[in-house]
Amino acid sequence: MSTIYAYVESIFNKLPPSREMLQLKNEMLANMEDKYNDLVTEGLSEHEAIGQVLAEFGDISEIIEAYNLDFEESERNDPNVLSLSKNEAEAYFFHRQKYALAIATGVFLCIISVAFLFLTLTIRSFFFSAVSEDSITLIGVVLMLITIAIGVGLFIVFGMQESNYPFDKKVLHLDQATYTMINQQYLAFKPKLSYAIAAGVVFCILGPIFLLLSFALLTEENLIGLVFLMGFIAVGVFLFVYYGIQNDTYEKLLTIGSHTRAHVLSNTITERIASIVFPIATLIYLFQGFVNGAWGTAWIIFPIVGIGFAILSAIIEAVTNLTNKK
Repeated sequence: MSTIYAYVESIFNKLPPSREMLQLKNEMLANMEDKYNDLVTEGLSEHEAIGQVLAEFGDISEIIEAYNLDFEESERNDPNVLSLSKNEAEAYFFHRQKYALAIATGVFLCIISVAFLFLTLTIRSFFFSAVSEDSITLIGVVLMLITIAIGVGLFIVFGMQESNYPFDKKVLHLDQATYTMINQQYLAFKPKLSYAIAAGVVFCILGPIFLLLSFALLTEENLIGLVFLMGFIAVGVFLFVYYGIQNDTYEKLLTIGSHTRAHVLSNTITERIASIVFPIATLIYLFQGFVNGAWGTAWIIFPIVGIGFAILSAIIEAVTNLTNKK
């Protein structure tokens, strides 16, 4: 049911707020919930029931027509809303798929590069003890730096491609057919996300376990445990990043999660405030340090400003949410 609620919220977030819209949203939710419960009772799975409910109730064109809402005009007057055609949405989605793989691979390479250094030293201790440690260490460092360079290269190349889609501060609007298609894909993706997160946690736990086992069964000087530690963590973090970026892409296109209109508006406001507050805090710190010599105590301005800014951000987001619901 959370998917249905998120879907309805995303629809009505894009419509002009009014008492009639709130009533209509509640009626739509009630009807969809009743239909969902009936389908589950008939034996359909959760995902099948959600898919059928969205297919039956997902079209809001009649709602817009019945209330004489000029939806397109409303969007054109809102600088925070960006409409995407089906081709544009698919191009963005395809880019983000490649972006997710590239960034996750880059992070994986940066982490695993350290394991290469430990691995070369471990191989020397088992097979090439006659080779000097300095020579093996040099080979390990070179491999580590090459691996890091490849990872950083992926960050730069795909980071530049990401700049072709400046959607960070925009609420994306899709036509109903495209929205429904992507929402169906998201429903199929969510179980994969759950499995990936679970697997990532398992890998991150296995790393320290293998490290402790290597200390217990071998010696603390043996580096094979560190190789397993970094390897397992690299795989776990890869899963977190790869599937996390894909999930963020779905949420961005569907205007749910952290990409609702209220979130985008509150983030825009807080970013503007942050661009003023934190430089002022830095100036105060420097003034206290250079003029009063209070370097040892003036740093307290940063946690104070940080806590205050966090509270202010929460208040702004709460007010924005309440405003959108009125």
